[in-house]
Amino acid sequence: TFWVPWSWAMSKSGFADLGFDLAYGRTAESGLLSAIGMVGTVPIGSGQLSSRTWGLGPEVFLGLFKSWGVFGVFPNHVWNVGGPRDISVTTIQPFAVFLPGGGWSVGNAGIMTYDWKAEQWTVPIQLQASRTVKMGKMPVKFALEANYYVERSDALGPEWMVGFNITPVVPNIFDQWIHGQ
Repeated sequence: TFWVPWSWAMSKSGFADLGFDLAYGRTAESGLLSAIGMVGTVPIGSGQLSSRTWGLGPEVFLGLFKSWGVFGVFPNHVWNVGGPRDISVTTIQPFAVFLPGGGWSVGNAGIMTYDWKAEQWTVPIQLQASRTVKMGKMPVKFALEANYYVERSDALGPEWMVGFNITPVVPNIFDQWIHGQ
């Protein structure tokens, strides 16, 4: 995932560090979703947009499909494993998404963080809407989100954030490798 930050108050632009997660999950017939894996960061960002620090830690995922949509929680924790910064950050992403059909979704998937070194929370209230469409043979998800931060990590943190995301849905090469498809 590449994150390109931009705000009215700060005119910095460029690429931030590369975040990744690698997890193995299952879906039960009951609709229970579960996964376990690892999450991390690779310091490829430019200038002030990079921590210059490698991060790595565990992640879990628990969710439940219902006739109306899906809900659950996605927590993880990252520690520094190399570089100049001492990082210890917990991320918790509770989500509840309504799936009305036609590739549409509406819901909440705000990402809360707790920085153990600074002893500070960042807590958004989020609303997002998305639509997945096929572009050729590849599904692509277009999403618009608005976040209001009820708790910020510092006085300079944003009060509001509006985001637009484009996510291609690519084949899982690891699943194909494991199951020989």
